[in-house]
Formats: sequence, C-alpha cells, structure tokens
Amino acid sequence: MSLKDTIIGNAKIADGLEKNYQTDKLAHAYLFEGSKHLGKKTLALHFCELLLNSKEKNISKNPDLLIINPSEDDKQITVEEIRNLEKVLGLYPYCSKYKIAVIEQAERMNKAAANALLKTLEEPNKTTILILLSSNTNLLPKTIKSRCRRLKFLPVRKKILEAFLKDKTSDKTEAENIMEISGYRPGKIIQFLDDKESVNQAMKRIDQFSAIIQKNENERINEAENITSGETKEIISILDLWTIYCRKILVKGYENYSENKRESLSRTVQRINLITKTKEDILSKNINIKLAVENLLLQM
Repeated sequence: MSLKDTIIGNAKIADGLEKNYQTDKLAHAYLFEGSKHLGKKTLALHFCELLLNSKEKNISKNPDLLIINPSEDDKQITVEEIRNLEKVLGLYPYCSKYKIAVIEQAERMNKAAANALLKTLEEPNKTTILILLSSNTNLLPKTIKSRCRRLKFLPVRKKILEAFLKDKTSDKTEAENIMEISGYRPGKIIQFLDDKESVNQAMKRIDQFSAIIQKNENERINEAENITSGETKEIISILDLWTIYCRKILVKGYENYSENKRESLSRTVQRINLITKTKEDILSKNINIKLAVENLLLQM
C-alpha cells in the first residue's frame, strides 16, 4: 500500500514523502502543518512504518520510535520532555536504520523546550528523523520552522470527500451536513460517521451561535456559563463549529460581494480571529475558561 492510500486527500504530500524515501533524499526534520483532523498524525505514523520497515500492528510500540503527545491537561511541552527525546535519539537504532521522534502539537513547546529542540535541529544525527505536527505554526519559533521541511496540509476537496462518503451514507443531505460541519476535514468526518447523533448536536450548536450573536450582554454571559459547563474538549469543539459557521458566511459573502457588505464581512473576519485567539489561549495557557468565553461573546 502506498502512503497516499493511507489518508483521504493531500495525496501530493504522501507521494512526496514516499519519493523522499525511495530516492534516499529524506530531510532530518519535517513539519506537518495544517488544522486538526486533516490526517497529519495518520500520515506521520504510516511514514514511520515505511522508514522503520515495521510490520507491527501498533507502530508506537517500536523501540526506534518516540512519540510526544501532550494531553489536554498539559498546557505545554516541557524542556524535560525534549531532553528525554534527545537522549533517546542519541542512542543507536535498535532494529531499524533510523531513530524517529514525532512531536504532536509542537506549538505547545515552551520557550526552553523549543530552544533545546533547536540544538538537535542544528546538529542533526544521520540516523535520526524528527517529525513535528502543528495546527498553529504561528506559535512556533521561526528558527524551528526554518530548519524543517514544511508540508502544508489543506482541507480536502469536496469531490474527494463525496466519493468517500458515497459508500458511507445514501442520504445526500446528511453527507452535505457532515462535510460542512467537519470543515472538510476527513478525521472529523470519520468521527461524525461513528456517532451520527453528534451530527445533529453539531447542527444545533451552529444554530445556537447564530442566535447568541443577536442577544444582549446579560444573555451572552448566561450562554457562556452554559457552554463552559462541559469538558475542555467539548468547549474547543464548539469553538471549532463557530469558526466553520463564520467561514461559511464569509465565503457566501464574497461570492455575492457588494460594497454594502464590506462592514458585515469585516465583522465576520473579526469574529473568526476572536474565536481562534480564544481557542489558542484555552489550549496553551492556564486561564479561566469561563471568563475567556464570556469575553469572547461580549466582543462578538
């Protein structure tokens, strides 16, 4: 199976990685960038299987692979984790040609961790390969980004997703809704297919947002309390849906652009930026989530 068959969309990236391997033109460090649920981790792990010539069912158990995967509770990737990574990479490969490290959510490295990783990037070992995954490379230092081969993952074209969904559902309206609320991200589509009820919940969340922005300040504060009563993961999911809704409004606005829509479109862009900033703060900082969402809604 070729690498492009392991993910949905972004075939050029998969083909390029496979060609790197076949022609022995591998980079010592890769940066997979793009929003969540586009297949970055899936492709990274299959690329590791190829590099390590692994037949294991669970590649993460390969002794020549180290994966740093921060949990929701870990706001930052620490310097201690990066130093441990350096120690592992400093060992000779156990059963493969390479030692590989995959760093998920690499933008969550704190300053000390990023500086420690930079030393590894500046003096790469011939037997080591680093793969950084990031959904927000704006938070990564330029010095880190400049020393990686950057691969940009994009939302998948509608036709590709329609072909994938054709065998999953015969309901065209359901397929359209799933593509829309997923933001054309395959990983999110698969999640919705595994839990059909979540599709209805997501549609309700979008309707909720369109109603919230019409409410007064007191009502918005009450809505913030309701929204933040769940787990952080659920709150982030809600913010993602709000972003998708705003982007849909933005696209439709530009498709039928007129001068009198300028202010409305500018406001929609501002809302997208506010939601994005709030989400980043929740994920990377020790902040009061309820106050952050209240502040967001009051600025809407």
